[in-house]
Amino acid sequence: MVPNYTYHRFKILLTFSVFLVGFGILAGRLGYLMLFQSAHYTALAEELHERERSIKAARGKIYDANGVVIADNRTVCTVSVIHSQVRDADAVTALLSEKLELDEETVRKKVEKVSSREIIKSNVDKSIGDAIRACDLSGVKVDEDYKRYYPFGSLASKVLGFTGGDNQGIIGLEVIYEEYLKGQDGMILTQTDARGVEIDSAHLLDSLSVIHLRHDLIHDEQKDDIDDRVKQTYRG
Repeated sequence: MVPNYTYHRFKILLTFSVFLVGFGILAGRLGYLMLFQSAHYTALAEELHERERSIKAARGKIYDANGVVIADNRTVCTVSVIHSQVRDADAVTALLSEKLELDEETVRKKVEKVSSREIIKSNVDKSIGDAIRACDLSGVKVDEDYKRYYPFGSLASKVLGFTGGDNQGIIGLEVIYEEYLKGQDGMILTQTDARGVEIDSAHLLDSLSVIHLRHDLIHDEQKDDIDDRVKQTYRG
């Protein structure tokens, strides 16, 4: 009986020692994570529960030699949906297809697509964007954006150039001075819960100011000869 009793005591002691060592290792690991890695994992958690929506910066205006604006910005909207927040997919689909004049089946596929954010349409007229926002449908987001606008149409277009769909300079002065005209985009940061639903609070990182450009071009309402005058100015 004595040997068996000693053997059982040894087994209990060994088991207890293993559990104690394991607990010590886990406690040490937990302490290390809490004391030395807390900032890292806090940042990861915030990133996981934070949703970003960019705010495009307005491009700098371009003036002629007389101070007349010949390249400006027009406010437009980007309409998107967040799948996890949509409560009535049929109502959202019907509204967006009607207001944006898009095929209903195409809109439905985007509305029902499981993604953090699905853009339905960009460069939407502000009045239409405001009308959609006023309907206050869950999951529908309307963010204001900017589109390049030339008050005098094709006037001096060979020198001014133009921008692309992302509002980036393509040719002419628009691309030559892109670094100064483009500004810096802002951002809307919103917190989400475990289901991906946005919490009401939002943090706005506003876009930075741009630099406006004044050029030697002389504005003339006579569009027929403006390009020739600009060419002569540059040749001279």
